[in-house]
Amino acid sequence: MTLAREHHLGAPIRTFDARDCFRRTVVWTALLGAVGLLSLWATVYCLIAGPRWLGALGVLPSAGYLGAMWWILHGGALRGRGLVVYVFEGGLIRTARRETQICRWDEMHSVTTAGARRTPGRRPPWRYRVVAAGGRRFELGDELPGVRDLGEALVAEAARRALPVRLAAVEGGATAEFGPFTVDRWGIAVNGEHMPWQAVRAVTLGGGEVAVHRNGDPRPVTVPLDRVPNAAVLVELCRRLLSRVEHAGAGGTHA
Repeated sequence: MTLAREHHLGAPIRTFDARDCFRRTVVWTALLGAVGLLSLWATVYCLIAGPRWLGALGVLPSAGYLGAMWWILHGGALRGRGLVVYVFEGGLIRTARRETQICRWDEMHSVTTAGARRTPGRRPPWRYRVVAAGGRRFELGDELPGVRDLGEALVAEAARRALPVRLAAVEGGATAEFGPFTVDRWGIAVNGEHMPWQAVRAVTLGGGEVAVHRNGDPRPVTVPLDRVPNAAVLVELCRRLLSRVEHAGAGGTHA
């Protein structure tokens, strides 16, 4: 691919293509919509003009056809019109209709996982917001088949580059910000509430939330995952800082 060579993206790794899913969605939506509307019309007609028993029998099939159409549309596949993501060793190319975006891994500033909170009886939706150099932004969601695999790769690439930079900055006395979280050598703050590392047991990621677990308090302080850019970097950064605090405390005890 010419664009990949021009931007030195390296060898191709994988392609994520939403176009086939979009075409299937259009076909099924048209079929179910036509049959559902025809069934609904016939049901209403029979309920009004008779025979009413026939109209009553048609209620459930009509609701089923229209419900299936809604379920397909609710899945978001129609947002995938023309969407293809080409992944390379050094970055990705995202094309959608007339728009083309190129993002090298070293240009990627943050990845935010949105909408990953689990709902009973439903698989969790996945959506990833990417911010790159120059303020460039794009989102990838369930309209793209295999988006979770792609999202995990994006999170890993962002973490691989951001973690050493953030760790060095904090160790040098600076402050690292992750949405509502602020981290420094002395502790972590959530929405302005500062907690020293000695009062923190762990910072975890799961269930669509980032949680700060405090010593002696069974109720963690939680923030929805979609408000925390580079959440994986935050959690690993806190783990390393907590580990150093624990080692320093153990060393002081032995002394």
